[in-house]
Amino acid sequence: MRIPLHFYLITILLGACGGGTRKLDEAVFYQGPQFTLKLTRYYENIPLHYTGEVYRVHCGSAATASSPAHKTQDSGWVSIGNGGAIGSKSAAELVDRVRTFYHVIDDRTVVWLGNGLEVSFDACGQFRGWYPSQLPAEMIDPVEKPEWCAPAGTADCRNYDFMGERHPRFEEIEVRPGGQVTFVARSAALRPTGALRVESRDSGRTWAVAPQ
Repeated sequence: MRIPLHFYLITILLGACGGGTRKLDEAVFYQGPQFTLKLTRYYENIPLHYTGEVYRVHCGSAATASSPAHKTQDSGWVSIGNGGAIGSKSAAELVDRVRTFYHVIDDRTVVWLGNGLEVSFDACGQFRGWYPSQLPAEMIDPVEKPEWCAPAGTADCRNYDFMGERHPRFEEIEVRPGGQVTFVARSAALRPTGALRVESRDSGRTWAVAPQ
């Protein structure tokens, strides 16, 4: 039986649109007695959305041993950061770009910096964080947002206020035994001065803020 040519064309198109994720390489950039940090690079093909390299930063410890595997995470590890990496050549190259966002404080304590600040006191078993987008509206100088964002729409677009040149910067970070965390957050979106001093005394369960 002769198979029509259009059948082959449809099969090729379906294969091209199927997408998928494959692991490329990885690089360990911290290995201590209680936890390990590594950066893993993947190639993702998400039709009509994203095609190219991405990375995930993973933490592994006794506290994460029961974490299940998925397409961008090995079993026994947890993802604590990610980003695009189109055009990257290796995981080691990316480590040089992103390692400043991960601060190892001691054998069990690590801080991640991004659009917020996250801290773990138990070797990545649990993270708690502070995000400027969660501040009361009167403390944020907002930008204009798309119509699908609240209050006109239904989407939560508070992170739009802290993108681009408004991305938060975190300085004077201090983490002490007993769960005390203090730092200064700076962004043009923060009212009234563009800077806040942030503090937690209970390992990140609650946070207090004051103008800097």
